Amino acid sequence: MTSQRIAIYGGNGFIGSNIAEHLSQQELCILCLSRTGHKPMHLRDQRWSERVRWCQGDANDPDVKLLSSADTLVCSIGSPPLPTFSSNAYNAQVHSNGTVNVNAIRAAGEAGIKRLVLVSAKIPKFMQRDSFGYAKGKRLSEEAAQEFSELSDQHQVLILRPNMVYGTRHTATGKAIRLGLIFGPLSKIFSSQFNAVEKLAARVGDFISKPEGYSQSCSVLEGKEIYLKD
Repeated sequence: MTSQRIAIYGGNGFIGSNIAEHLSQQELCILCLSRTGHKPMHLRDQRWSERVRWCQGDANDPDVKLLSSADTLVCSIGSPPLPTFSSNAYNAQVHSNGTVNVNAIRAAGEAGIKRLVLVSAKIPKFMQRDSFGYAKGKRLSEEAAQEFSELSDQHQVLILRPNMVYGTRHTATGKAIRLGLIFGPLSKIFSSQFNAVEKLAARVGDFISKPEGYSQSCSVLEGKEIYLKD
């Protein structure tokens, strides 16, 4: 049987690379797309990264032909929820958290991809307003994902809305920033406020390997709902 083909936009980022690592343990063909197309510095010596194709692909201007070889698209693109004090900063937040994902999702529909995973975010109610660029961007992304799920009966979407995601991040030079040392213990006290990146990646793997377990055309999981049951 031919391996499933998974394309990941943002695959060289914190969440995207963790998803790629988890999926590399399965019999899958994984394509990590980023503007540079380069494997991150901290992954150069990681054996699992050799089982992944690292290719140049700008989600802002998606290559439909490149995406047409994939069965599933994972969108893990975004920027931190920072406050904006100018129209340029506001528009940048909407663009990086919304427009880029919308472009990628629509291109996936044109390419014939049938399954989509969108990594969104759980946003507090008082911040769920369009005057907050981050929230507007996430809303636009989720609306595009919903539209994708309505393309046909065969189209299926999983939207993940994690809280603050913790784990080991890396700088461009490969230096490790071990957020888990701080937020791991805090997550045991404030369990509703944090999500471990490994748990998020495991949920993506479950959706890809067992799509029949997700009965809705567009499933939305947030916070601890993302964690698989033991």
